[in-house]
Order: sequence, then C-alpha cells, then structure tokens
Amino acid sequence: MPDFQPVRFGKYILLEKLATGGMAQLYRAKILGVQGFEKLIAIKMILPHLAKEHELVNSFIDEAKLAALLNHQNIVQIYDFGSMEDSYFISMEYLFGKDLRAMAIKSKEKSLPLSTEDALYIMCRVCSGLDYAHKLKDFQGQPLNIIHRDISPQNIFVTYEGDVKILDFGIAKAASQSTITQYGMIKGKVAYMSPEQAAGKSIDRRSDIFSAGIILYEMVTGNRMFTGDSTMQILARVREAEFEPPEAAMPGLSPMIYTILQSALAKDPEQRYQTSAEMLRDLEECMVELSLRPTSGGLAQYMKDLFQDEIVAEAQGMRDASGITRGPEPEPKVETKPEEKPKVSQVEAPVRPAPVIKPRVSEKKTGARWPIYAAVAAVILVMGLVFGLRRIETPAPTSGPSSASATSSSTGESGTAAKARALQGQASAVMGKDPKTARSLLLESIKLDPNATQAYAQLGLVYVKLKEYPKAIDTYRKVTEMDPNFPDIYFNLGYAYAMNKEYAKSEEMYSYVVALSPKYMDEALFNLAMVQEKQGKKEQCVANLEKSLAINPQNKLAKEHLDKLNTGPRKNK
Repeated sequence: MPDFQPVRFGKYILLEKLATGGMAQLYRAKILGVQGFEKLIAIKMILPHLAKEHELVNSFIDEAKLAALLNHQNIVQIYDFGSMEDSYFISMEYLFGKDLRAMAIKSKEKSLPLSTEDALYIMCRVCSGLDYAHKLKDFQGQPLNIIHRDISPQNIFVTYEGDVKILDFGIAKAASQSTITQYGMIKGKVAYMSPEQAAGKSIDRRSDIFSAGIILYEMVTGNRMFTGDSTMQILARVREAEFEPPEAAMPGLSPMIYTILQSALAKDPEQRYQTSAEMLRDLEECMVELSLRPTSGGLAQYMKDLFQDEIVAEAQGMRDASGITRGPEPEPKVETKPEEKPKVSQVEAPVRPAPVIKPRVSEKKTGARWPIYAAVAAVILVMGLVFGLRRIETPAPTSGPSSASATSSSTGESGTAAKARALQGQASAVMGKDPKTARSLLLESIKLDPNATQAYAQLGLVYVKLKEYPKAIDTYRKVTEMDPNFPDIYFNLGYAYAMNKEYAKSEEMYSYVVALSPKYMDEALFNLAMVQEKQGKKEQCVANLEKSLAINPQNKLAKEHLDKLNTGPRKNK
C-alpha cells in the first residue's frame, strides 16, 4: 500500500487508509479532544463519486441512525455520523484483530484449524448480537425490525483479545440501494445468503439465522458450504439449499451439532430457528453436554498463534500513530531457581492487576469474567499508589483422574496437560485464602506443562499477594520475552515494579500500555499518573488524570486525586 500522509478531517486525524470497498473507504484515525485527549477509532467514508447519489446517501443516513442505537458487546460500536468535505462518514470503535475470512485463510496456511470449542463460542457471540439487534425497539417501544442482510465471514470480526464483533450493521441495506449499480449484479456475498434472499423474496430475521448457520457449518467442517464454477451456479444452489450434509463433510462431530445445523439451515424459514435466541440456547446446551468451557482467553490465544507476525506489525503501527516508535528496552535477566524457570513457548491469556475502579457496564463480558480476590478487594494504599488486584478465569478444580480424563477427551489435551490445567484450577480456588499452597500447585503445573503461560500469570499474582515483588517481576518478565506486544503483560509488570518502588521502570511499562490503546485506557492512565507523582512529575500526573477522566468520567479515584492535586500541594505520607 502506498504511503499515506496523516491528514486532518475535522476533529479527526486520518492516519492510514485500511481498505477500499464498493461504496466506502475505511481509515484508521484518531479523535482529538481537550487537554491532549486522543482516542484511536475507525472511519468509514462514502466514496467521493457516490456522494451525489441521493438515494444511497439517504439510505446511508437512515441506517447510520439505526446503527447508532445498537449498543451491544458483540456489535461494533458507532460513535458519530456526519458529512464533511462533500463526503458522508461514520466513526466507530477501532478493532485490533481479524475477520473470519482472514482467520480461515491463515489457519490453512499454518495448519492450525479452528477448534470446535472456539467455533461454538464464536457462534454464541454472533447469535447474542443478532438476537439483540433483531429485538431492538425505538424510543416509543416500536420494533425496529433490523435485519443485517450480510452475515458473512468478512463481517464477523475476532479481536486479538478474543472478543467477537458483528460489523456493518445498518449499512448493508444502504449498500444494496445504489441507483448506479449495473443491471443484474448480484448484491451481497452470494455464498452466504439465505434461499429466500437469493431468490429475491422478502426476508426477515430468519434470513440472518440461515447465514449464521452457513458460517457455523464452515467453521466446524473446514469446508465451503456452497461452491460452484460461477456466481450463477452458486446462486442456483443457494436458492435450493443444495449443500453437502455436515455429517458427510465432517463425520464424527457431536450429533447435537448436526441437529443445530439442521435447524439453522432449513430451506423453509418456518422449519428454521425462529429467533437467534433459540439457536443460542441450543449452542450453550451443546457446550454443556460436551463439557466444553470456551473463553475469550482461549480464543485470544488461538488468534496470537495464528497472527503472531501481524500482531507485531500492527502494534508497531499503533505505537507510531501515538508518537511512540519503540517498546520498553529489554532488562538484564535475573537468575532464578531451576524449578521456577521452565521453558515457555507460547502465551495464554495474560492477566492484569488494576486500580480498584467500579467496572463500566460496557466492559462486562459473558464469555470471561474477572473476579476480584475477596482478600484484596479493598483499596490498597502503598505510598500514594491506589491499586487493586484481579485474576484470570481459570479451569474449575477437579476431584480426580476421571475429571482430567474427561477434559482431555473433550479438548484434545494430553493427560499431562489436562492434569496441569486441573492444578491451575485448584490453585485458583485456594489463591485468596492460601497463596502458599497456590504457589506450590502452580509450580507443579509448570513442571508438567512448561508452555502453560496462564500458570505464570497466576503465579505472578500469588507472588504479589505474598509481597514477593522481585519474583513477581521476574515471572512477568518471562511472559514479556515471549509476547512483547500486548498491553496486559506490561500492565502487570508496571504494577509489580510500582509495588517494589521502582517507579521509573513502572512508568515505562505503563507508558507502553497507553501507547497500545487498550480498552482499559483510563486505568492505565491513572496508574501512570500515580507513578509519575511519586517521581515528582506533577504536571504529567495531572495531564494523565485528566485524560483518564475524559475517557471514563465515572473513575472516582482519578477525580478525587485530581481534586486533591488542584487544591494544593500533596502531603507526603
């Protein structure tokens, strides 16, 4: 792609052109606010030569208004809509990840197929978002009857943190109404249409359900559902719902999965799932029956395995956009006891300590939650620093070999790996009350499975609980050596350095977290401000507290601390 020079676009700065489609261009951008506030976003702009198409523009406007009403964790969030410089645009949240189409291509290149567990998890999140949109009502309580119309792999996005988002809600209809489209051109992605949509009949929410069924079929079988030598041949097969039965395409799957696909892919809409909630219910029951426990953390690990090189490049691009060209300098290695330093080759979902701030509703996830230790749920005051401690969701503790065997058979783990995961679950259960026992369990887990980085993340939390901060630092540094481009890792390390009174190193870690623009940016800015205050950097401290409040006005700790700084000199304790 040719070099793109950043250009101001109203209150936005367009940083890079990401893609150009049939009707719009997509840019990575950032929004500028008061006191140096910045936020990374995406902007979709109608192509200049279509800006005078009144029918298209009117539809774009109407659908953008509908899209703005959608507020769900599995639907990309729309921030703004407007017109500028003879063009219409939508600004939305910037997503750091890949769509299902890119995932399918990369999985074949690397011979890393998507697991059935992750496929069911992704489809659960898709059905959750669809059900919300299909049932949405306006402010008068009238159904909006929103239909996506283009549920396809390109419009299902998975972030590197394991979140699943439906894209292009609200503009699919607008995209199908251009008056200058060539006669006879097939709209949408033919291979992902419902039979009634392909036949040009009226459609309702059940059309989206059929499309979701196609995606599930392709994820669990690894094969395209509708194929042909030409678009018209594919279209004919879609109209008749002619495809290879999933039992033949991928023998050996659970009968429950075949039943779900049969209900989602019925040619007659009356024989199909009538709502996405029905499909979601069956998917969840299927996972319970199969003893599957998918999480966003597990999906995040798969994304990291698939896109390691891309992640490094994209993280660098984000740092460049923020004016930071490099990450933290590597530190000299610290020798540890042999039993505490097994070799590690991959990263599982890391954890991050965080300030004790009431979580925003929009950050809650159904797939993975962040329980807080009961023993440390209270605010911890350490020489002016205000921090809390969180831990990652871990496997439930098991009672004996039979449980480990069941886990192994359902997830494809070896017996040793399953036992290691069981030990992690047991450690999680006792961590709050008996951290020393948790430490022993985790060290044993690491001996059994040296690649279980999740165990390292838990072990770091245990060391912090025991106030063994140098060991916590060494543990987190091991993870940074393996995966240097994720903010959670540096957040943990910054926390450990702060507890060890190494404020300059802590500031460096939190600065790097901020450069990567994580979802919890207000927390990162708050912690950065705290360690800057400890070094006498009051001006920078105040600026970062103001940025934290601009992002999350409900951050009471940031507000209270900023008020104290603005009312007079802070007294050292």
